[in-house]
Amino acid sequence: MVLQSSLGGWSCARRVAALSLLAFIGAACQTPDPVVVNAAFTPTSDLAARSPTQIAVLAVEDGTADADRPERRAGRHLTLFRQEIIRQLPGRLYTPITPVAVDTALANVPKPAQGQSLIQPAVLQKLAGHAGEDAVFALRVSGWDESNLAIDKHVWFQLEAVLLGSDGVLLWSGQITGKVRAGGAGVTPRDREGMSRSCVDLAVSEMLQRLPRCTR
Repeated sequence: MVLQSSLGGWSCARRVAALSLLAFIGAACQTPDPVVVNAAFTPTSDLAARSPTQIAVLAVEDGTADADRPERRAGRHLTLFRQEIIRQLPGRLYTPITPVAVDTALANVPKPAQGQSLIQPAVLQKLAGHAGEDAVFALRVSGWDESNLAIDKHVWFQLEAVLLGSDGVLLWSGQITGKVRAGGAGVTPRDREGMSRSCVDLAVSEMLQRLPRCTR
């Protein structure tokens, strides 16, 4: 009887130890959320009333040029940001005009003066309506930090965006701040450039999810 009791106690102890080990392994394997964002975008009543389809996506404005470290400057990703917006807009049922057509139409239009921002309504109004679009999309990358990309595969970002009718009427605007993991919940790209591109893709995706779908 004593022997059986000892063996039973030992078996119970082993089960408890095994369960504890599994719980520890599970906790160790947990990874941070691949996407954590705080977004505040506001559509106006004119967006639903007009339901614009043809969108002119402007060259992206860099708000990080004065950052103290190269990893906190988004300059080398600006073209990619524009390409991702153009690639993803059809998913929201909008039709982007080709960037060549947009840039050609704006070739003789004065650029914003020093100290002015593309997303300021008075500035953006002067750039609207030149490419035959229904609305113009402007993006400013206000923050970008890939300092820890090689460590935890994450990039911190802040984007400001405006959708303006071709006649200068505000349709949608706001900003999004957050942290995204290269590869999202899937496989992480192997090289740094691939990880950066993935983070740009995810940041744009999170932003455009807040843009109401075109209803026309």
